[in-house]
Amino acid sequence: MMRFTRTRLLLGFAALLAWAQFRESGDPKLSAHLTLEAEPRMPVRVYLFKEGRPFRLSPVDAMLPLRIDLLYRERMWVRSADPTTLEVTATDQSHFFLLKGRGEYELPQGKYRVEAYRGLFYVPLSIEFELKAGESRRIALPMKNWLGAESREWLSGDDHIHLVRAKQDDPIFLAWLQAEDLSVALFLQLQRQMDAAVQYGFGAEAEAKASGYSIRSGHESRSDLFGHINLLGGREPIRPLSVGGVYSNAPEGFPYPSFLFRKGRAVGALTGYAHFDGGAHFGEGAPPRMRDAKNHSTLLMDLALGNIDFIEVFQAGYLNDERWYELLNAGFEIRGIAGSDFPAAFGGRGLKGRFIPLLGPERTLVRAKAGASAYEAWAKGLRTGEVIVTNGPVVRLQMEGGKVVVSAQFFRPLTRLEVIADGHVIAAKEGDGSATQLTGVFAVPESTVWVAARVSAATEEDEPAIRAHTNPQFLRHQVANRAERTDLADDFAKEIDFYKTQPRLLDQKEQRQMFFREADAALSKLRQ
Repeated sequence: MMRFTRTRLLLGFAALLAWAQFRESGDPKLSAHLTLEAEPRMPVRVYLFKEGRPFRLSPVDAMLPLRIDLLYRERMWVRSADPTTLEVTATDQSHFFLLKGRGEYELPQGKYRVEAYRGLFYVPLSIEFELKAGESRRIALPMKNWLGAESREWLSGDDHIHLVRAKQDDPIFLAWLQAEDLSVALFLQLQRQMDAAVQYGFGAEAEAKASGYSIRSGHESRSDLFGHINLLGGREPIRPLSVGGVYSNAPEGFPYPSFLFRKGRAVGALTGYAHFDGGAHFGEGAPPRMRDAKNHSTLLMDLALGNIDFIEVFQAGYLNDERWYELLNAGFEIRGIAGSDFPAAFGGRGLKGRFIPLLGPERTLVRAKAGASAYEAWAKGLRTGEVIVTNGPVVRLQMEGGKVVVSAQFFRPLTRLEVIADGHVIAAKEGDGSATQLTGVFAVPESTVWVAARVSAATEEDEPAIRAHTNPQFLRHQVANRAERTDLADDFAKEIDFYKTQPRLLDQKEQRQMFFREADAALSKLRQ
């Protein structure tokens, strides 16, 4: 009798196990048909949860499996000529994109929650629903733009993305950009022994375009001696893409950044430093892998010689404002931009902080109209126009006589709006815990050299600090803090001394003489 009962229990358990597997397999008799559709119809990023746990949408017809390593070899996989759903996988988690704003799926019965996101200007959406066996159901995803008509006045850009790009993949990548509401993406080729994140072409001929969106190629040239630099949008890459023993196949350090910047500008590239000074030595508050970086850099040399258009000040959720202020106070009118370093900086984020986009988690907003090329309009505005770096809010600054008018807006409560003059907070307005807009008019001291505004907003669990910062407006063109410029000159003098101790820095005598001639000229300018 005991044996019979045990046998029946085992058979019953096996039947229940088979039922569970059968039920989750999507058997037609037990599954439901789900249609997800954004309203208005537009590409969006979505996540599905079944009974509180992440659940895959199925079927999908495009997939990008990311293995976060140092070689950037991942390719897009497609199974139809006109994909509607892209699945991006990283660290065993899936991120889904409705490339045409609509998708159809076969799912087992059960209780679900779908979340929908689109860039920074749309309010996140969460809807709970239940599917029953044999049911066909449409779930509308009403997407609300919290910035309204003003959102069309801004072009958003991410200057630092490492993804392999083949020409046939452009339509999928462009739809992904639209789902992230990211106007401009710079896909950067680079080198670690061999070429990585390879681009099929460069310049305008290889620019992927849709109305209001562009993908343009560039490259990150890396050196463990001089730092990492970005050359954006040029007609051709400047080789070698990397130098030194860490990133290339030889220990020597030529060409150094100053040489590359001249070559890059000659082919129409925007030029600047990645990771702030090329090596991500960010200081207190930065992510550990950035905070603990020990790097040498020729940033000060290229600032003094006028070789660069920008530095990355906002990355991996960290706004490196204090070091930026130091450069501004020293008389360098340098643009600060935001770049994701995707997928490297995406790392182990998984499904945490889902409001933050994959592409353009921090982005550079330029007030401009896209015209025929969103990239060209964004690049022009970056050089001369109104520029913001943000991972959420919008903040604005306008000078009116001797006063500054500042305002900020977000869909969450704003916590503090500040006016910065020559690196110091001269005025602030606190949020009340519910206000999603803050404004203020403040007097600016007559001696002010530059002024900017920054804002912070409510942060949810697993998110970085949510912030936005204007680029500075210069009221006069001079050094704001002589002591800070002197300190920078002393720092660069130490860098020159270090470079003189490196026997394989530059193998050829002419190259070595050229480098130190430029370094000495830069130091002389820093001493002025």
